[in-house]
Amino acid sequence: MRSLLSLSLAAALLVPVASAWAQQAAPRTPQGAGQSMLVLDASGSMWGQIGGKAKIEIAREAVGSMLATWPASQQLGLMAYGHRSKGNCADIEMLKAPGSLDKVGMQQAVNALQPKGMTPISASVRMAAEQLKFSERKATVILVSDGEETCHADPCALGKELEKLGVDFTAHVVGFDIDKNPKAKAQLQCLASSTGGRYLDAKDAGELNKALREVAQAPAALPAPPAAPPACGNFVEGPEFAMNLSTWPTGENASLSAESKPFEPIEMGRNADARACQKLCTDDKSCTAWFFEAIGSNFRTLPVCHRWDGVAALSAPHEAHPGNAMGVKKGVRQIVREAGAACK
Repeated sequence: MRSLLSLSLAAALLVPVASAWAQQAAPRTPQGAGQSMLVLDASGSMWGQIGGKAKIEIAREAVGSMLATWPASQQLGLMAYGHRSKGNCADIEMLKAPGSLDKVGMQQAVNALQPKGMTPISASVRMAAEQLKFSERKATVILVSDGEETCHADPCALGKELEKLGVDFTAHVVGFDIDKNPKAKAQLQCLASSTGGRYLDAKDAGELNKALREVAQAPAALPAPPAAPPACGNFVEGPEFAMNLSTWPTGENASLSAESKPFEPIEMGRNADARACQKLCTDDKSCTAWFFEAIGSNFRTLPVCHRWDGVAALSAPHEAHPGNAMGVKKGVRQIVREAGAACK
């Protein structure tokens, strides 16, 4: 797939390549603490009932439960759409600017919502991201919706755009009572997954309460990486996610005492993207680095995901086929050394 000579050269050129990568491919560093925005669906369909109770009433109570568990250190804002006029895709309003949590004021604003209009999901999430200054700092949108986009936009495409432009943008989405609308569910699931966020289904009051409490919880601390085995070679911290770069095993272990765990390459669906490969590595504790090969790379007809552990000696990040991507888990120092070089 790649010649030993090219891998040797890539590793030998570690310093200049790493420097070029740092300038060109490293993600921008978020400036300042992150903020979150709750975006509520107040379109006309929220007057629909579940168990004899209007969905907007259920949502008001669920927001109250979420506010009760919201971390005091995390700033929160509130936005709603479809609550002031019918047939108006511009009916989006920021009810509370992101800031220190005002539980009473926020609950009062939610209680005053009177569902009326359209479902401009994409425009609302975009506006929320911009209010959170998602291109400068960590930004999280929590969307609660009971239906599909009705304003001629694509939430899935928007999610991919915001993920690309943001420094650390995430959309968590709660699909409320949408099991009978597969199109709406697919839109909302894609919006979440394309930004690395969570999608949660909520069929009734209890599930909506649980879903909002879950997204309100502070993320758990990342487990400490396992102690590195005795090793030789140069340590580098790789990018967590870098498009159009690749890495590859040099054919040697980077340890004096451990063997690398083999991972079988996974052939993925035609529409799979690099984020899906990254998730496969993230979900496996023994995986520390990954490489996504897009269709057309090395004559691939389907995307392929490659994974390695911290014992594998990898080449330095280097330019790859367009659409390929690679990453190394945060906190992991992946060994990089020249192909064929013996440990000393």
